[in-house]
Amino acid sequence: MAKPFLRRNAWGCCRRRRYIPLVCVAVVITLVVAAYTSWPGAVAAPETDDNVLRYDQAQWLMTETPSPPAADAAWQVVPLPDWQGPARVGVSQFGRPAHRRPEQYHWYRFVVDEPAPLPRGKALYVPRFEDRALVLVNGVEVGRTYLERRTQHGWNVPLWVVTPAMVWHSGANEVLVRLDSPYIGPVLMSRLRVGPPELLEPEYASAYAWRITAAQVSCWLLAGLGVFALGLWAVHRNEMLHLLLGLSALAFALRQLHYFVADPVISLSFHWWLAVSSLPWAVLFVFLFACRFYDVKHYWFQWTLIVATVSSTLLILPGVGLDAYSTAPWIYMMLAPLGVIIVVLLTQRAWQQRGAPQILLVVGFLINVLAGAYDFALMTRRVSIEWPYLMPMGAAFLLLCFSMALASRYLGSLKQVENLNRSLEERVRERQRALEETYEKLRVLSAEQVLADERQRLMREIHDGIGANLVTTLAAVGQDGGNGHAAAVALQRAIADLKLTIDSLEPVDGDLPSLLGNLRYRLMPQLRQAGVQVDWEVNALPPLQWLRAPQALHVLRIAQEAFSNVLQHAGADRVTVGTGEAGMPDTGEPAVWVRIADNGRNPGPVSASRRGGKGVANMTYRAQALGGRLVIGPNTPSGTVLTLWLPVSAGAALAQ
Repeated sequence: MAKPFLRRNAWGCCRRRRYIPLVCVAVVITLVVAAYTSWPGAVAAPETDDNVLRYDQAQWLMTETPSPPAADAAWQVVPLPDWQGPARVGVSQFGRPAHRRPEQYHWYRFVVDEPAPLPRGKALYVPRFEDRALVLVNGVEVGRTYLERRTQHGWNVPLWVVTPAMVWHSGANEVLVRLDSPYIGPVLMSRLRVGPPELLEPEYASAYAWRITAAQVSCWLLAGLGVFALGLWAVHRNEMLHLLLGLSALAFALRQLHYFVADPVISLSFHWWLAVSSLPWAVLFVFLFACRFYDVKHYWFQWTLIVATVSSTLLILPGVGLDAYSTAPWIYMMLAPLGVIIVVLLTQRAWQQRGAPQILLVVGFLINVLAGAYDFALMTRRVSIEWPYLMPMGAAFLLLCFSMALASRYLGSLKQVENLNRSLEERVRERQRALEETYEKLRVLSAEQVLADERQRLMREIHDGIGANLVTTLAAVGQDGGNGHAAAVALQRAIADLKLTIDSLEPVDGDLPSLLGNLRYRLMPQLRQAGVQVDWEVNALPPLQWLRAPQALHVLRIAQEAFSNVLQHAGADRVTVGTGEAGMPDTGEPAVWVRIADNGRNPGPVSASRRGGKGVANMTYRAQALGGRLVIGPNTPSGTVLTLWLPVSAGAALAQ
């Protein structure tokens, strides 16, 4: 039961991303250590070839003149690597300014036994030395790392000398390596390798790659990154992260110069001032980048660091204050608390937010801090001096991680912009659809307005033309006495029918009570003349959007036929007109009803013959054309009830 539990909890931790930063750091450290230990020549190579001589000790002597020591000089055996030469003559390793140390030449003597004359020369290889080297074989100069009358130094360059065969002879051969340091003072010497060039060259090439090539690549990479970041900042001045990234990259690039520049174009004093002072500025810019990236508001602390960095830079300025090289260890130690603060800040934010940018920041800076701690241990001789410095690669890794974090953040911003663009596009499409709907409504309203104008024109023409002629004819028939009574009745009906048709052309806008009110106005005189009282119980109804002129004419014709039946056949003296809202019979869909009830004779079975031939059939047809239903039945206690059911929603009515 324990193993499934552990697997389940481990998977849960990974899924919750709690330990991702620590896992990434562990993986990166493992890869760096594996690459370093597997690189040929990174550490002292084992004794694997009998043709290569490796010296773990040498004879040492210090002189105050550049000439080789006398044959009877008192040589002292010292182990290699050796960095205690200055201490053996009473000169401290650190803390004394440059140019104030006495002139000292440190000699290291090796004896190489050769049983027979060599057919070709040998190679001499020293992984690490400081600061200037002169190599003699049997008293003959075979190589040097500097030029006369020029102050050069090669503290980080491996010593590689290929000697000619003529300087070697059978028996004991004396190899002398003279070291001096006219500027920085301390000297050191690692183990010597002597052997065929083709066997030693791979070790030298790998050491040169670690010490020099890596620093050169890192320098140009950081310089390019810095120029690129500053170019982005020049275009977008509000992006301060670009400015801080560019400044930190350029500061680290300046820091890398002293790893491979042996003959600076400026004086060595300014060369070392630039190398030492660039590191505090680089760390300061990295700290400001982290504060800006995470929106940390401790401005007082930031300004304190800026003032301290400016002060330390001015304090070690050549000709002003302390010597840059001698005070470098103290400056590096003062940077340690700031490095710890940055690590804590980045780790805390990575733990809280747990995103790719946060992990990149903490991993990159932590690797760089570890590389810096290792380099400080190497500088203070806590680890083997034959191992290379790692800060050039650590700085490049740091700035690459910062750039990737910044790029990842920008990718997230671009994704948000894309989502915002999609949202805006959707809103634009919605607005476009709304505009299209509005345009369609305007088009319909425009068409309806055209129809309404045309109806008004027809109504005027009918009223002023046909209507006027009919009224004139009716007046002429009325003056003819009783001979034209039938014609007068016919003309009155024609005029009423014409007015009904005109009423149907009026805009209704779905208002059924208003349509019935116009009908009441037209028929009330005729009903009153016939002695019929009208009870008006028309209530407000929901608008019938489908009720237009053709449909209105159907409704008016049905009501006209109902009133005509009341006048001609029912013998009633009271008619009740009412409206209401209910469910359609049989279907239950929302509907309105119009009811016309009289108190005349009971109709009996409803048939076309009893209702004027085709009257009932025509009303039924018109009701069906409207998508409604016509119901005719007896009234209580006497009379007839006609109910017209009309649907509220559009449907069959609009299809007619």
